[in-house]
Amino acid sequence: MSFKLINRKFVAGMIIILILTGCTTVTATVAPAVPPTVAPTTDQLPTLNLVRTQAVQTALANLTQTAPTATPVLPTATLALPTDTPAPSATPAPSNTPLPPTALPTATYIPYTLVPSLSPTPVAYSCYVLDVSPKPADKITTESGFDGRWLVVNNGTAAWPHLQTDIRYVSGEKFQTKGDIVDMQSDVAVNGSYTVYVNMKAPKYTGIYYATWAIKYGDQTVCNLNLTVTVVK
Repeated sequence: MSFKLINRKFVAGMIIILILTGCTTVTATVAPAVPPTVAPTTDQLPTLNLVRTQAVQTALANLTQTAPTATPVLPTATLALPTDTPAPSATPAPSNTPLPPTALPTATYIPYTLVPSLSPTPVAYSCYVLDVSPKPADKITTESGFDGRWLVVNNGTAAWPHLQTDIRYVSGEKFQTKGDIVDMQSDVAVNGSYTVYVNMKAPKYTGIYYATWAIKYGDQTVCNLNLTVTVVK
């Protein structure tokens, strides 16, 4: 409420109070000794009240006209706008930093060096087969006689004395016709060769047969002698 509005209300209130305090009965002053002229008695109270009432109405009308129109103060609605939280920005993937080029290793030429092959330790008694007969491709007729033959070379460090050296059957088909031991006929020097002969006979059934013999120096095997025989009709 403004100061001017309060002041006007205060003035109006004072006017109303003054008007109400003046509402007293007027006592007529009688002049002594002179008899008053009797005039028709008139009641002035209603008139006075009417005047007072009009004055009050006029004052109130003036106050109403001059009073400022109170403008209702409306509460201001604060519009809370939703705050859009920005979506987290995508973190860019780290770029592949190119690695500095790596220098290729320089090829170092290494000259070829012959690696000597290790020769087996020479032993006193050893041999290898240089030739054999019959060969696997040869055809032997059933129940026919033939010689099993091996050409061997003494590659040991000691000679073969024939009295201590034998040719013996080891395993397989028994093609032999004169026993499982064949005597050696002569000594065999180091790096010398010798042909072993064994009298044999083909079996009566066709097929491929195998046999193994060996050169023995005492109880020691000098080398093995293998034979494959193909028997046909």
